[in-house]
Amino acid sequence: MNRVASIISAAAAIAVALAGFSYGTYAAGGSDSSCYALMADAFASGRIQPASELALQAPWPDASKTFVPGGFVASETRPGAAAPVCAPGFSLLLAPLIMVGGFDAMFALTPIAGALLVWLTFVAGRHLGGPLAGAMAALLIAVSPPMLYQVVQPMNDVTTAALWMAVFVTILGRHWTLAGVCCGLALLVRPNLLPLAIVAGIAVAVRDREHGVGALIRFAAAALPCCLLVLRLNQALYGSPTRTGYGQVQTLFGLSAVALNAPRYVSWLIETHTPFPLLGLLAPFVVPRDERYAAWLALGLVAATCLLYFLYTPFDEWTYLRFLLPAIALLLVLACAATTSLLRYAPGFGRVAIATALTAGLALFCVRAADNRLAFQLRFLEQRFPSSGVIVRDHLPESAVVLSVWDSGAVRFHGRKEALSWTGLDPAWLERAISWLDEHGRPPFIMLESWEEQPFRERFSAGSDLGKLDWPPKYEIDRAVRIYDPRDRVRYNRGERIETEYLWPLRKQVSP
Repeated sequence: MNRVASIISAAAAIAVALAGFSYGTYAAGGSDSSCYALMADAFASGRIQPASELALQAPWPDASKTFVPGGFVASETRPGAAAPVCAPGFSLLLAPLIMVGGFDAMFALTPIAGALLVWLTFVAGRHLGGPLAGAMAALLIAVSPPMLYQVVQPMNDVTTAALWMAVFVTILGRHWTLAGVCCGLALLVRPNLLPLAIVAGIAVAVRDREHGVGALIRFAAAALPCCLLVLRLNQALYGSPTRTGYGQVQTLFGLSAVALNAPRYVSWLIETHTPFPLLGLLAPFVVPRDERYAAWLALGLVAATCLLYFLYTPFDEWTYLRFLLPAIALLLVLACAATTSLLRYAPGFGRVAIATALTAGLALFCVRAADNRLAFQLRFLEQRFPSSGVIVRDHLPESAVVLSVWDSGAVRFHGRKEALSWTGLDPAWLERAISWLDEHGRPPFIMLESWEEQPFRERFSAGSDLGKLDWPPKYEIDRAVRIYDPRDRVRYNRGERIETEYLWPLRKQVSP
């Protein structure tokens, strides 16, 4: 049984990795993904953060804020630089991939982490409930909608979950030093999960009854280098070891958020997984007595994760269930262990048949839920980011500056060009800023998603003819993004014909 379960779980892990590679967005476009990508690019280049020389030269008000791409704020410690809103630790893990394999290599980490999470979930489930429980848990985390939604994106949620599952498994195996290393890496990637480290530390001390203090010291010493690195990065990027890009702790967390968050997260969990994961709450009472320590440790990690995000700033979108991915994986382990424990009195074949049917039904439900929530269409939906970057890189002059907001990360990462955020530009300065860039050998272009055009006109049209956007764009990309050349307006008003080139640079690689 153990061999069959191992083969099934390995196949599930490989399938998740293949899904990540096959359906991956390969896009640095949204605020989070561009933040991680641009920080990884900076680290790979030997820099602490992205910076812009133009931010120090431009004459308009708050120039430094206008050269900050999405996912960043203007640095308070280094003029002309941008400080990430996201935690920079995940980018440190991405940077070596860029150094070895180029920019596209960074997109490999999340699928690999997804495979690791599936396998470690199997190991954890096998420990608590035997091979059958391990295989069930591996299959169910492999098809978990937030897992499938995040494994295709260059974000830290899957890696975070894999590292915390590694902490759990290594504690169960009494590998204190390795557990500390995994804990340190988990905190490097997502420092706000410090409460889980406290739970893990207590578990280490309790697990080794004879040498509890010594085990805890080994665990803490192994985690310490990454913890110190977090503090060092915060000091360099934000001016204080305890400061982060997300803002002040008292503004991010509060008891008032619990009333909104708790029912939302529980509802999203049930909608995407059925109530089955909640069966894990029974595990400490039904698993064999010698495995109850592991069950209580898992529940402690689940409780710490949930409490943290129940107190966190509320979001009204199911995708934020990704925050709870470490807890979801552990709940599935507990639920599968509880299931096999409850089935222990059934005949051997009957127990396997019932578990198989249950797992198949749950898996089918989860895959449909993921598909309905567009997990397998994200690459198509985000195609415009790398597509826009390719056009900026290959069609615009090397020294071009692109006025952009939503696609500013794509301009910087995929396009390798300077981006100027027009939402930070004083409305009275649009034409003067464009003229200044032109005069200094930095030809300006305006890149807008279709929905951004009206806000752009509303912001600038009253004080600038260029703000009216009353001439044809130079390029239209994927029917979603347009690039305007301000110099075309003069030619258009003289009666010259301005041809718009319609481009789909990645159409062959990405299909709906």
